[in-house]
Amino acid sequence: MNADVLALLTLETQRQQALVAGDSVRLAALLADDLVHIHSTGMVQGKAGFLEHVVKMGGFVAIERPAPDIRLLGDIALISGETRNVVRSLHDGAERVRHGFSTLVLRRSPQGWQIILSQMTPFAA
Repeated sequence: MNADVLALLTLETQRQQALVAGDSVRLAALLADDLVHIHSTGMVQGKAGFLEHVVKMGGFVAIERPAPDIRLLGDIALISGETRNVVRSLHDGAERVRHGFSTLVLRRSPQGWQIILSQMTPFAA
């Protein structure tokens, strides 16, 4: 496993931990300022809106992402694969399962790898 793949796997683990902990400071460091985040519901947010959303919902309950596929394209990387998120509803606090295929697009910057696109497409029910 090369150093870039290891760094990307580490970043993905840190991202999941920050989401579950509701740690917006730690999460913010992993996200590019020009982030586009597309929720499984179709809602689209930038970095500030996404961080605010994570804090409001109190973080994720759990994230399962077995062996994601990682592709390196120079200073761009793709991390994709099946994902099962358990989240809290902003409306009633109930836990909801979001199961689908998620994709992260990352860009190498002077600060290291940062997420520029995060998107999840739910599997058909």
